[in-house]
Amino acid sequence: MIYQMNELTGKFNLCQTLQTRGAYSLEYFSIADKHFLAAANYYDGTYLLDSAVYQWNGQRFVAFQKIPTKGARDFTFFALNGENYLTVANHYDGSTYSIKSVIYKWSNGKFNKFQEIPTEGALECTAFVINNDTFIAFANHHNSNQKFAVQSTVFKWSGGHFIKLQSLQTYGAYGVTSVNINGHTFLAFANSYSGSKFNINSFIYKWDGNKFVPFQSIPTRGAIAWHPFVISGQTFLGVANHRGDSQKYNTHSVVYQAYGAKFIKYQEIPTHAARDMTTFEYKGHTYLAVANQYNQKNNINSALYKWV
Repeated sequence: MIYQMNELTGKFNLCQTLQTRGAYSLEYFSIADKHFLAAANYYDGTYLLDSAVYQWNGQRFVAFQKIPTKGARDFTFFALNGENYLTVANHYDGSTYSIKSVIYKWSNGKFNKFQEIPTEGALECTAFVINNDTFIAFANHHNSNQKFAVQSTVFKWSGGHFIKLQSLQTYGAYGVTSVNINGHTFLAFANSYSGSKFNINSFIYKWDGNKFVPFQSIPTRGAIAWHPFVISGQTFLGVANHRGDSQKYNTHSVVYQAYGAKFIKYQEIPTHAARDMTTFEYKGHTYLAVANQYNQKNNINSALYKWV
């Protein structure tokens, strides 16, 4: 569902519904003066199905291109040397989690396959730049050998393609995001499950000039996603906690504040099996949207918070 802000009421109204197939995420991006929305379709009786890219026609999003995926969980758009790329994190093909995620490159008015990346039950990917070098990190969730202790991976642009730079320890990683604070780059992984419990620490790594090194371990409860945002020059990092060992799905998600040499707890927010969060600004105010999934039933409300 796509909602549009009503300028008169200051409320969101339903604008459009898209026919998706077990979609897990949406990625908005623009190329030149054209606007697109990519939907990662995960499962509809099969994991081997097309995901979709939609284009804005001035009034609504219309189908633009189908992309073959394998249990797709996330799309990430990025630009590199004036070229545009779209990466899909493939999770599962119906038989194995050890499959290839794919980077597509925009050329001749559409996305074409550019490079395959080996991943292990990938659930999210993120692209970021450090000192003019471009990186892609994948949150690997699970495979048949290491189970949930599988390592997540970081790839670096070599000039013609991406090469593996580093493997980082994670546990059932669900999400990964990068954040830059005062010239320092951090990579935060949301660890969701150890194989026996959900109340585990999530890891934040810091770039030391050559590689990522452990920086801080933060207690989380079935963490699904990290979301960095800035208010009045101050950096915050929110984590969407999905479920705890004792609290189950009625657990709190948490916003951390970058303070000194670490992230400190700033505010807890009651959530119900939170899956993701994001922020946006409207008329000088910052809003935090949290996607809730479950509270005795799946048909529940999500929440929108306002910074005051």
